[in-house]
Amino acid sequence: MKKRKESIRVACCAAMALAGVTAHAQSSVTLYGVLDAGIRYETHGVSYGPDGMPVSTGTKVSMTDGGGLTESYWGLKGQEQIDTDLQVQFQLESHFGPNSGSIVPAGSDNFFQVAYVGLVSQKFGELMLGRQYNVAFETVSLAYGSNLWAGPQDPYFNLFKPEMTMLAAARTSNMVQYGAQFGDLYVLAQYALGGHAGSGTQGSQAGAGVAYAPDKGPFTFGAAFLRSWDDNSHAKFDIYTVGGTVTLGNATFNAGYIENARDNNFTSFSNGPFGPIDLAGLGIISPIQVVDPTQPGGFNKRKMGLFGFTYKISPTLTAAINTWWTAQSGYTSDFDGHARQFQAIAGYSLSKRTMLYAEVDYAVYRDGLVGAQLVGVNGQSPTISTTQFGATVGLRHYF
Repeated sequence: MKKRKESIRVACCAAMALAGVTAHAQSSVTLYGVLDAGIRYETHGVSYGPDGMPVSTGTKVSMTDGGGLTESYWGLKGQEQIDTDLQVQFQLESHFGPNSGSIVPAGSDNFFQVAYVGLVSQKFGELMLGRQYNVAFETVSLAYGSNLWAGPQDPYFNLFKPEMTMLAAARTSNMVQYGAQFGDLYVLAQYALGGHAGSGTQGSQAGAGVAYAPDKGPFTFGAAFLRSWDDNSHAKFDIYTVGGTVTLGNATFNAGYIENARDNNFTSFSNGPFGPIDLAGLGIISPIQVVDPTQPGGFNKRKMGLFGFTYKISPTLTAAINTWWTAQSGYTSDFDGHARQFQAIAGYSLSKRTMLYAEVDYAVYRDGLVGAQLVGVNGQSPTISTTQFGATVGLRHYF
C-alpha cells in the first residue's frame, strides 16, 4: 500500500528537485508491486451455506488469499511537472491473490483498489480525487499502528489486523482528499461524495487527521476523526482515534485507542465498499434490521485499545508482540460483548526487497462480540467460535 507519508514526502522532494525546470519537463510512469505468498493454519473457521447461515469449518491449512504480511498488488504511478511548483500525479493499484491470480477481496467490483489523480504543490500540499485510503487509516499508519516495522511501504501484517475493521476497512471511493506536510507534521482532510439524488450527505464520508511522524526520532503521535453517513438516511457511523509510539534504542512501544459510535439505523455504506468480512466485523446489520432498519439491533459503541512492543534483534531480524482489547455495547443486549487478541510475529530480511516472516495469533471472543470478526482482510476466516488460533509463514518480494 502506498501511504500518505510516502506520497507527500516523495511529491514535495520531487517538486524541490525539479524547481527551475520549464513547464514542459518530461513526465514519468513507474510499474511497481509486491508478491506475498503465505501458508496459514487456522482453527474454528466458518463458511456460509445456501441459506446465508454460518457453518463451522473447523481446522484448515491453506495458502493465503490476497497475501500474508502484505496484500499482493501491482500498480502504475506517474507524474508530470506542470511548472516549477505544480505537478500532476496519478496512481492505479490492483490487488490480487497469488494463490489463484484472482482479484481480492473475493467478489469485489473494484479491479483497482486504489485509483486517483491530483495536483501536488510544494507550497500548498496535494489534492487528490478518486478511490483512496481514508484519513483515519492513514493517520494510524503514520503514527502508531501495529507492526509499523514491516514497511516502509506496507506497515501492516495483513491477515491479522484487528484495527483494520475499526478503521472502516481503509479505502473509500469517490473521495476528495487534501494532504500537506509541515516539517514532520502531517495534516489530512477528506470528503467522499455520496452521489445520491436529492441528498448532500447520504452515503458520504468526511474526516480529518493530524500526525507528528519524523523519519528519525524518539516518538510519533497522531489523532483523527472520520464520519460516514448511511446510504438511505442521515444515520452516522463515527470513528475517533488517537495514539503514538516511543522508541528507546532497538525497542519501540506503540499504543492507540479507537472508538466506533454507530446510530441504530446505519445499515448501509456502499462508498466503502465493505466486503462480507468487513460488514460482519462492523456488526452493522442484525437479522431484524434487514427487514426493518428502524428496529434496534447491531452495536452502539465499540472501543479498542491496541498495544505493541517491537525489538530490532539485528539489522535483518525484527520481532514484535501485539495485543488488542475491545469492548462493545449493543442496541440490544445480545450485541454486548468483548474480545482479546494476541499476536507474536518475526520478519527476516533476505534483502531490501525480500522478507521471510512467521507469526502466530490467538483471539478470544465473548458474548455478543462472538462472530463480529475483528480480524484482517483477504484470507483470515471469520469465526462463530469463542476462540480462534492461527499461524502463518510466508515470503514477500517487492518489484
